[in-house]
Amino acid sequence: MNWAPESGTSPPAFDEAAFLAALAPVLGDLLGGDGRVRVTDRMAGNINLVLKLAYGERVLGARVAVNAHRFRYEAGIVKEVFAGRLLACGGGRPGDARLRRIVDAVLARPVGSLADRHWFRPILWYDWSHRVVPHSFFVFDWVEGEPLWRRPSAERYAQAGRDLAGLHRLAFDHFYEDICAIHRRPLGWAERFHAAWSKELAEAAPRLPAALAGRLAAFDSATLVPGAPCLVHNDYTGGNLLVEPGGRLCPIDWDNWVVDCAELDLVKMRYWTAIGPDGMLGHQPDLYAAFRRGYAEAADRDVDGGRLMAYERLWLLRIFNFESRRGAGPAESWQAVYPPAATYRRHLADLAEQRKDT
Repeated sequence: MNWAPESGTSPPAFDEAAFLAALAPVLGDLLGGDGRVRVTDRMAGNINLVLKLAYGERVLGARVAVNAHRFRYEAGIVKEVFAGRLLACGGGRPGDARLRRIVDAVLARPVGSLADRHWFRPILWYDWSHRVVPHSFFVFDWVEGEPLWRRPSAERYAQAGRDLAGLHRLAFDHFYEDICAIHRRPLGWAERFHAAWSKELAEAAPRLPAALAGRLAAFDSATLVPGAPCLVHNDYTGGNLLVEPGGRLCPIDWDNWVVDCAELDLVKMRYWTAIGPDGMLGHQPDLYAAFRRGYAEAADRDVDGGRLMAYERLWLLRIFNFESRRGAGPAESWQAVYPPAATYRRHLADLAEQRKDT
């Protein structure tokens, strides 16, 4: 079935047997062999299903967007591929016209591969045509490893900071709402931030104490110095950095990447630094300080405290809204480490109280 993400409807339920049958000839062409593939493990997230696959002697993974209709960003594509092609330009400012040509080239080829090994697991095959199966997916060489927040050390967190600074070296001329807007609908920082802030505050305000909602409504981002646009991972936490057996850190889950300010990428690591003794994610000052030191060592520009504070508030509103929508229903196993909405409401109150003069 050729399902269209822009149709506004939910995709058909994922059919694992049909998916494996469609994948078999692809793997046969790519890797040789008889095409026989079997699932050895499954990991379900909010948007994606990750399958661990055995193909002969080779261990592969498949990441399938089974719930793309829930996604808040560009649904229906594999965003890793776009980030990989853009990052191949290297650091600096290649110019938004050149970056637009790269985006257009990727959009024109909804099937293919991505061999990059620096920022990504090598993608053997991606397909968002929805002609083979009604879900975007990609197949990759399986990387054994554990999430950074389960293997915490100051040096690993410092390395994570240095790596992130390297990612931020890919600069844009302007801000954009999404990938398809690059070089076509440029935005200024104030316009982009205000739109995001207004949207999240409007959703959160009815669930917040009136006094807190009022203090947040009084926040004026127009007084802040505009930042420089760059490629931002936008989900950079210890859960999305795999520590490989050799010690290398491999960033995963690029679905959320955006063109924004570097400060946005420093917020999630603050609140979701590592898993504590209670089994929940939380702030761990020593590890976060190591992360920030590593970032400062490698960054080509200083972090702006005012913008960092603004993005901290924005993210807290965003995750408060997300957890509030999810409600008190039964949680998936992967959700067990994430604090409930009330935790982020307290953080918002503390931040507003501490910085009444901002």
